[in-house]
Amino acid sequence: MRIVVLGAGVQGTVFAIRLAMVGHQVTLVARPDRAAELRREGASIQDASTSLISTRMLPVLEKLPPDLVADMCLVTVRREQMETVLPDLLKASAIAQIVLLGNHANRTDHLLTVLGRSRTVLAFPGVAGYREAARIRYIDIPQQHTAVEKRAPGVGSLFREAGFRVDSVPDMDAWLQRHSVFITAMAGALYENGCDASRLAQNTETVRRFVVAVREGWEAQERKRVGAAPLALRTIMCWVPLSLSVRYWSRLLASSRGDLYFARHARHAPAEMASLADDVRSSLRESDASQLQRLLVSIDTWQRKCGA
Repeated sequence: MRIVVLGAGVQGTVFAIRLAMVGHQVTLVARPDRAAELRREGASIQDASTSLISTRMLPVLEKLPPDLVADMCLVTVRREQMETVLPDLLKASAIAQIVLLGNHANRTDHLLTVLGRSRTVLAFPGVAGYREAARIRYIDIPQQHTAVEKRAPGVGSLFREAGFRVDSVPDMDAWLQRHSVFITAMAGALYENGCDASRLAQNTETVRRFVVAVREGWEAQERKRVGAAPLALRTIMCWVPLSLSVRYWSRLLASSRGDLYFARHARHAPAEMASLADDVRSSLRESDASQLQRLLVSIDTWQRKCGA
């Protein structure tokens, strides 16, 4: 299969190499500086759980050409960058299928209208990682598999072939809305603690506020008839006693996975977190989720502090 990956950050590089490793023809589209690095050193990933390094010399472009012929385009750019790549995606009419690998909650209707519903698939990666020099260190998140909407079984099969754990989701838009509440609450809690996962782990009161904020946000979404959150996450967030949920998240944040899963991305993507926070704020009234709204304000404060 001919696959083009638009965006060569953590997610794009991991998906590109693992798909290339199982025999697909993969082309990366990257910013000029990243493109030069990829041409010089190759695309390289390291599984943080096994230390296994995989490197491939893949074709690299600096812009998506309008005449590019491909079976699929994986779009892995950050949420706030999506509008800048939409014109190129529209012009690239010879690409049969577009897979949006990111959280575009509350914007999916717009994107599907622009790109075409029949041509576009919603998905979200179950991978976390960071750049270490030219290499991407990553881990498959056991608590959150890659999610792909149920109407696109071929995409799910493609990702499984490359070794990703995949969940087939009936209502991907609802999944993304639920995830946006969870991840913005976590980001706000992290930002209140210097974006330091271990520091947050020791701040039991803020961890408790994070859990309560997610519960409030999800309860408000239930009243709006937004589909259910993933079962595993819903269990630990809502169905166990509050004290046990706080203990679980404190332990996870105190481990090395806390930094890898949450803090590193929050440090490097304040604009994306702020964009998500804006949409969460607009979809829920302050009276519906007061603790969540407080954490969203902390995202705004962090963004201003960083000058992002």
